[in-house]
Amino acid sequence: MSALTDQDSVIRFLFDNHGVRGEILRMQEPCEKLILTRNYPRCIKAMLLELAAAAELFSATLKDGSEVMVQLRCGENSPVKYALINTRDDLSFYGSAQLRDDIPCRDDLSFADLAGTGGVLVLTIFPADDPKNKWQGIVEIDPRSISATLENYFRESQQLPTRLFIWSDSDKPCAGGVMLQVIPEIKGNAESLEHLSILTQTLTEKELFSLPLTECLSRLFAHEQVRVFPPREPVFRCICSRERCVQALLNLPHAQLEEIASDNGTSMTCQHCGHIYRFSAEDLKSLLLRQAQ
Repeated sequence: MSALTDQDSVIRFLFDNHGVRGEILRMQEPCEKLILTRNYPRCIKAMLLELAAAAELFSATLKDGSEVMVQLRCGENSPVKYALINTRDDLSFYGSAQLRDDIPCRDDLSFADLAGTGGVLVLTIFPADDPKNKWQGIVEIDPRSISATLENYFRESQQLPTRLFIWSDSDKPCAGGVMLQVIPEIKGNAESLEHLSILTQTLTEKELFSLPLTECLSRLFAHEQVRVFPPREPVFRCICSRERCVQALLNLPHAQLEEIASDNGTSMTCQHCGHIYRFSAEDLKSLLLRQAQ
């Protein structure tokens, strides 16, 4: 295995002597862009980072160019309405969380507190060849963790035994982890998954975030036959743009846009990245003329 020092990488690997495949991930800059521009409580930042790591690990296993949305719809007694991460086939992603106005959210809330009672995880796949024909799977949120919730999903909905190991640090910020999954075409691999999971549990957060990812794999699976594939780069790339904001304004009723234009201008803030798009009174008057045409 050759060393890889990039901070933001995801690497696929296969075991020649086991019917198991895997992904290992580490990212820092995308995590900064996900949470640093938003004034989330500490616990929400941690939840979003872990959700992003889980979504990226899952998306990295897909080969058909699909877009994926992983969404936590929390229970009514949770301070969180939802948290979501959207990933694309090039491993770019964006995401956000929305809090409830009537339930306070302290920095030190646990994942179980955030999940609430009766919350669900919704995994939606939008096929590249037909995005409108989406496929959706739903599983109850496991109060232990996002990892446990997704492991339940793969076991119950896909009959595809999977193990997820995720670490995050909202102070740095950074996130990463390892995903192991049986290859369904190969029989008798349950024992292999258990054996490799025990080895993976020895990986520490310090090792994941300080060593080259290929060295992490070498240390974990020193006595296994591991094939490592070229790294890919996860990046945060929001869906927002000034053009989308312009279109949203043009879709407003003419009287409403006229009322906004009568002020000194307006601004629109992206819920996912916090970027602010400003429109002067002159900008809005131009949009009114476009509406009238």
